[in-house]
Amino acid sequence: MFICICTFIANDLDDIETDRVNHPDRPLPTGKITITFAVLLYFICLALALFSTKYFVEQGIDFWYYGLISISISYGYIVDGLPSLKAPYVAAIVAIPVLTVAVSYPNEIQLYVVATALFLITFGREICMDIKDRDGDVASFIHRLSPKPLAIAAFTLQATGQLFMAIYIRHQGEVICLLAMILLLASSSIYWFRFSKYKQAIILMKFQFVFGLYFLT
Repeated sequence: MFICICTFIANDLDDIETDRVNHPDRPLPTGKITITFAVLLYFICLALALFSTKYFVEQGIDFWYYGLISISISYGYIVDGLPSLKAPYVAAIVAIPVLTVAVSYPNEIQLYVVATALFLITFGREICMDIKDRDGDVASFIHRLSPKPLAIAAFTLQATGQLFMAIYIRHQGEVICLLAMILLLASSSIYWFRFSKYKQAIILMKFQFVFGLYFLT
């Protein structure tokens, strides 16, 4: 939780100028939260993340936590220096927590399948977010590609991730959750391609993760 908070605060601090274009209603661009307060909160959560890892996580596994902290707060360097890697980088960050659990339970092959699916679904969603925000983002290789075929590739990645989830379906609850994820993706594709309502489409994509949590039980 504290690693996640640090990541989002660092991201918002690094992207404050681009957010003035892409997300002007966020707390930092609007001035609802000051930069000073955000920085203080960042270091408090960073300290809590480090100390909670040191005292509550077993040695060997703690490497994954420290690694996650390092790559999460380094996101800004990817955006500035290697923007073409932004989407897969974020997807890897999202998948690492599941891989961390998989290391603790090496016999649970399903966790590796879920991690792969999570990577693919996140990768596709991030590409869609990049398409939506390309006016305010740093120019990269992605900007050279036409939005429509790029969006098709993004939805294909998400559908492939759902296919991976289907490999290890064992219970009726998993079937229901996967069908809900498929319905959400299909609905988001209608919003995206038919109505060009990108914000609503991305919201529906994010709800996939709510149902995906069931596969970790």
